[in-house]
Amino acid sequence: MPDSPDDTEAAAVQVLRPVIGRDLVAVTEARHWFGGRRGGDTESLLHFWLHFSGTPPLMAHGSGEALRLRFAEPYAAYDMGEDGETRVGPAQRPDLLALLPGNRLLNAAPIRGVSAQPTGVLLRFDHCDLVVASLADEWVLRQGQVPSELRIGGWLGDHE
Repeated sequence: MPDSPDDTEAAAVQVLRPVIGRDLVAVTEARHWFGGRRGGDTESLLHFWLHFSGTPPLMAHGSGEALRLRFAEPYAAYDMGEDGETRVGPAQRPDLLALLPGNRLLNAAPIRGVSAQPTGVLLRFDHCDLVVASLADEWVLRQGQVPSELRIGGWLGDHE
């Protein structure tokens, strides 16, 4: 795990560059369920994995004001006793991440908040821009514009 903001950004760049230009073939999500129900799209999301052609799955983990990205296989579902369970499986509609498979990642740019470390990433697919960020231990997932309190870093691909 990176130790400093510079290490965190370098790690994000290191895992994002190899997936730019690749097709996204699947998305796996880990979600919290309680009493046979889960919260809304971002409320129940714990982690997710983007499965690009020709690479290991890319895991996204939000922690406080930082988005951590690394290549890792999805973990197994698990029971949390009276606190519910974590279910792991394919992203399902109408959740936003379920709209991504079958599209190509054209470019990516880090997103920063108040600190120097990456709060998120802007993923440019051939059909939409997706904002993925972690703010106050909450996921921000949305198509289109980056929230005004965040700023976009430089694009990592060869063009933009």
